[in-house]
Amino acid sequence: MFFEGPEKKVELAMAPGQKSLRARGHDYWKGIVAKSNAQVLSMISNESMDAYLLSESSLFVTDTWLTMITCGRTDLVAAVLQLVDDFGTDSFQYLVYERKNAHHQEYQPSNFFDDCRRLTDRMPAKSYRFGDGDDHHVFLFHLDKPYTPAPEDLTLEILMHGIDPQASRVFMSGPARKKDFIKEKSGVWSILPGFQVDDYLFEPMGYSLNAIRGSKYYTIHVTPQKIGSYVSFETNAVEGDANETITRVLDLFKPQSCDVILFQPQSSRQKIRCYYPIKRAVRQNLSCGYRVTFDHHFKPVEGAAPAVEIVL
Repeated sequence: MFFEGPEKKVELAMAPGQKSLRARGHDYWKGIVAKSNAQVLSMISNESMDAYLLSESSLFVTDTWLTMITCGRTDLVAAVLQLVDDFGTDSFQYLVYERKNAHHQEYQPSNFFDDCRRLTDRMPAKSYRFGDGDDHHVFLFHLDKPYTPAPEDLTLEILMHGIDPQASRVFMSGPARKKDFIKEKSGVWSILPGFQVDDYLFEPMGYSLNAIRGSKYYTIHVTPQKIGSYVSFETNAVEGDANETITRVLDLFKPQSCDVILFQPQSSRQKIRCYYPIKRAVRQNLSCGYRVTFDHHFKPVEGAAPAVEIVL
């Protein structure tokens, strides 16, 4: 059994004077999620944000911005185009669409270049690849429109491949793997303190978590399968020393490799470090006001590994 863990993501912010996104109501956002071929499983809210846990990842909605992440064989661009139809691109201050390279691109309903063609029919844009084309990389598309992010507008992503088998085992479903067990044993509930948590353990395996505190969030999605195991962590609560958060996450999952990505205003110079050796570093200023850093890291190994048997 194989599930495509690497994700697609869209983040957008509304221009001043637009109607609140949250005021659209829960049914509206369920419809947007359905456009991507996913479903809403549960939802938590506070005074600033609604956080929807999806059958394939997450959706976070505030009055002025949203972040939607989907995995598997979803078509996130279909949801984005519905938002464009409903609001119009002139209503957006910025829009960023990101896509991690897939394990099995041939099973996806589209590739990044297909996505770009559909999106550029509706808006002026620029696109980039961060990382080597024959190795781990991330594609990024953004609305080509001047924007000045707030000084505290930082987003950290840690995309992890080849998860330690002991860490993966916690997220297998079954009588001994209930949510209370995950809360106690996995450490994912306490990566950042003081957050309200909503989580879901999938059958026969897999796990998703949304956590919110005011307008801050973090989210984790675990695909623990033996071949192609993957975990993503993302947060906009980049406060103090972000390197402590990176270390905490890597210590939990012990991946064979990871991409560490930081979006920050170009006026900011937050530096991030990872104790894994670095293989590739990319830095890019975007015309939409962000500076993006992409670092691909690997875990050193000793000795040779056996070949992987392919069962036909």
